[in-house]
Amino acid sequence: MTRREFFAGLVFQEKPITVQIQVMEVFSDSNGPSAFLVHHANDATRNAFAEWLRRNNGAAIVCSRRGSSRIHGRIFRVNMCFGRGLILTTSPAPIQIHARDVWNIELR
Repeated sequence: MTRREFFAGLVFQEKPITVQIQVMEVFSDSNGPSAFLVHHANDATRNAFAEWLRRNNGAAIVCSRRGSSRIHGRIFRVNMCFGRGLILTTSPAPIQIHARDVWNIELR
């Protein structure tokens, strides 16, 4: 890679895409949530989220919410359920997640 290619990459690098999701179900243990099932946040984003999920199955992600901690994890597409994702968390601290919460996710 030349110096020119390196600096062009810095200037024109893509901004991470943020996707809104809604929590359907939370799976917790004594340390807090270990997984949660999600889908699109609203009907207008249903198809876009399904496509994003297909492209990023198994990807490392970061979940965030206004005024809340960030949750690190991996998202997996649930094959038998169109537009559903399962997020397995890797964050060590207990974090409050409830069904119907809306979160933003982006690739790490």
